[in-house]
Formats: sequence, structure tokens, C-alpha cells
Amino acid sequence: MNFNSMQWFNGDVLIFMGLSLFLNILVAYAWHKKLYQKLGLKNYKAIQRIHLNETPRLGGFIFILSLIGFVIYCEPTENILLLKLILLCLTPILIIGLKEDIFHNVDPTIRLLSLLFVGWLFIANFSGPLPNISEVIFLEKFVSLHGGVSVFYILSMAAIANGMNLIDGVNGLCSAVALSILASLLFLSYKTADTAMLSLILSVMLIFTPFMLLNYPKGLIFLGDLGAYSIGLIISILTIILFGRHPEISPWGAVLILIYPVTEVVFTILRRIFSGVSIFDPDTSHLHLKLFYFFKPKLSCHKIANALVTASLSGLWLFPLLAISWVYHKLLFIWAAIILFMIFYGIFYTTIPNVEQKLARNNKSNRQ
Repeated sequence: MNFNSMQWFNGDVLIFMGLSLFLNILVAYAWHKKLYQKLGLKNYKAIQRIHLNETPRLGGFIFILSLIGFVIYCEPTENILLLKLILLCLTPILIIGLKEDIFHNVDPTIRLLSLLFVGWLFIANFSGPLPNISEVIFLEKFVSLHGGVSVFYILSMAAIANGMNLIDGVNGLCSAVALSILASLLFLSYKTADTAMLSLILSVMLIFTPFMLLNYPKGLIFLGDLGAYSIGLIISILTIILFGRHPEISPWGAVLILIYPVTEVVFTILRRIFSGVSIFDPDTSHLHLKLFYFFKPKLSCHKIANALVTASLSGLWLFPLLAISWVYHKLLFIWAAIILFMIFYGIFYTTIPNVEQKLARNNKSNRQ
């Protein structure tokens, strides 16, 4: 394949990249002028909120809107048809997520059900090959059951989407993880000479980038639940499609690429279960929030504590991208990289003191 021919690059994406940038700036400016008050919208309140200013949670909506415009505008090539299918499957979370981002009143169970529904829609409507996981350790018996493969992929998509939502607590982190995962998939598309996936993944990355520019480091606009869930679903679906098209790459490579959101969601569920609280209850014990509260009391870091978190965690969100480029063709090395990431994550988590919880206990003791 001749990559110099630029067959894999759709120049029309630049139009919608510009549109995305304009809309992000427009919405951020409107919120700065307190448009939300004129619209009668209530302030966002959550235990994990760390931002003082009221900030629009519409970055995800703008991202999806720009992708929809891109699909409508372009000729129906293979990559555009794949993106159209993905966007159609996202309809349930588009409705539920947007309602949550504007009114903040959607029950977590409803959000989870909408994620599962998106997964079912994709599996039911996707006609391409799925990755072969029948020989993956620990999954052989489960996927051999009737409907086991479909259930596995539906649950996996919901898990990745939830993982991306969990890390969407500080400026730039969710975006950095998403772009790192997309870059990993872009690399594999290049190595397998898959021009359709190259074009599709690059288009998603370019249209997503304007949000990143306004979200980090200043936090002028946020993804919101719609954005975090949507980008999680998009990267999980793109991973399924790419690995299904290229069975020569081990499915464990997908685990390595998605390891950050996977680790975050599994660790969070286990932590909450062992703490005796509901898995749906939000908390401030996530790695990125522990790091934020660690930086915040320091005079030299107080004003930039939020932005420092994503930069400090760069070793984690860049790890899969750097690792997959070296080990994608060696199964043992992929396993080693997955284990190494979990060790790094565990060391990082346990060595950072939980300053926020300590302050909360001290304040409680003082009141008593």
C-alpha cells in the first residue's frame, strides 16, 4: 500500500475539526457570561467535584455533533459507514447522557442500562468479524455458552465506558487516555495496512482534539457524562472492529491498549465492595483525585494542582501506547506489559496519601 498517496486521509475532517473548535469556544464563552443562569439550569453538585467555577459539560455533545456532521457531509466510503453505524448505536447514551449533563438528574442504573443497550445495538447490527476470544485464558468456558461472546463484548463496552467516566475528574486526563488509546489503534492500523481504519481513527482523533485544547490545562469546558461515555464506547467499538479484522494480532493486545480504564473500573468496584458501599456511590478515592488533593495544599502547586495531575500520570496513560508499539507481535511480552502496568498503578496508588480523607476525619474530630 502506498501511504504517500494519502488515500487514508480525508481532508474534509479539517472542516469539522474547525467546527468543533468554534463550538467549544462559543459554549465556553457563553458559560463564562453565565448563560446557564439565564436558562435556569442548576449548578452541578457532586462529591467528586473539584472545580470552583461553573463550567459547561457539553464538550462531549459538541464532539458527537461534529462527528454526525462529518458523516452526513462525506461520501459513504467504508470508514464513513463504520462511523455512521457507531453513531447510530450511540443514540441511547446520547439522550441519557445529555439529560444528565444539563439537568444532573439521571439515576446511575439508567445510565448503566443505556450503556448495555448501546453494546447490544452494536453487536446486533455489526456484520463484520469479531475478535476470536475462544482460546483466551479464563474466557473459554464463558464464551462457549450460547450468547456468551455477545454478552462478553456488551459488558466490556459498558465497562470501558464506565472506566472513562471514572477518570473524567481532572482537566485533560480522560482526553489524554482516549487519544493515547486511539493513537495505539492508529499504529496497529498502520502496521496492518488497514486504510479504512486508519482514516476512521485519525478522523475521530482530529475532531476530538479541539476539545482537548480547551479542556487542558484551563478546564474551560468538560466532556460531561455524554462525552466520557461516548468516547469510551467509541474506542471500545473501534478496538473490537480492528482486532476482528486482524486476527493475527492477539486479543490480549486489546487488553493492553485499554488497560487504564479497565484497571480503573475493576479497582474501583473492588475498592467499594471491600469498603461496604454501593458500587454506584461516587467517592474521592480515585487515583487522580488522591493526586489532586496531594498537590492542592502545597503553595507552589495550589493554582496548578488540577493540571499537574494529568502531567504526573503521563507514565500511566502513555504506557499502553509505548508498549504496544514494541510488543504487539509477541504474546508473552504483551502479558508482561499488562502485569507491569498493574504493578505501576498499584505502587502509584498506595504511595500517594489520601489527604482529602485525612482532612475530612480531622474536621469531623474537631466538630465533635
